[in-house]
Amino acid sequence: MKEILELAGEYDLPVISDEIYDLMTYEGKHVSPGSLTKDVPVIVMNGLSKVYFATGWRLGYFYYIDPPENKLAEVREAVDKLMRIRICPSTPAQFAAIAGLTGPMDYLEEYMKKLKERRDYIYKRLTEIPGVSTQKPQGAFYIFPRIEERSKWKSDKEFVLDVLHEAHVLFVHGSGFGRAGNWHFRIVFLPPVEILEKAMDRFEEFMRKRMAE
Repeated sequence: MKEILELAGEYDLPVISDEIYDLMTYEGKHVSPGSLTKDVPVIVMNGLSKVYFATGWRLGYFYYIDPPENKLAEVREAVDKLMRIRICPSTPAQFAAIAGLTGPMDYLEEYMKKLKERRDYIYKRLTEIPGVSTQKPQGAFYIFPRIEERSKWKSDKEFVLDVLHEAHVLFVHGSGFGRAGNWHFRIVFLPPVEILEKAMDRFEEFMRKRMAE
């Protein structure tokens, strides 16, 4: 992150940091680039949908870390105008946000314990399946495996459709998240381990069958 900040400073660019999963970490704690910057402006974006379980409420916020030069003054003014003209969450939602942001967070520890069990399970299963590789996620509730065996499919999109039609397990193709996601796919590991086990059993059977063809 320090290298990113240095690069941004070299080209006189602000850094926009999406920190929606800031409290959903497994090993270590989240570090914001806003806490590391000295002279590079940072815009931190966050919301209540993940950590506070307020999915669908469309509640978010962002704040500025703007060193002494005040480089974001025009950006802040433009955003303030936009807020006054068009964008405003409902009054009940705003009161709910206050309760969430100021209330107890003890529920999160138990939730993260469950997620860690599911993360560890899905990671272990994926490392045992031929034709794919993966890194262990350190936060959130997604895993992003890479398709190593590429001779059977033309693209990662074709791959996930083949898995869907043949094994009846739904993944999301990685290229849908940009060019860096080519030949990857995304799995959400929110379901309980029993459900993940059924999905991984089907996926493993599918991959072993394809590898043998």
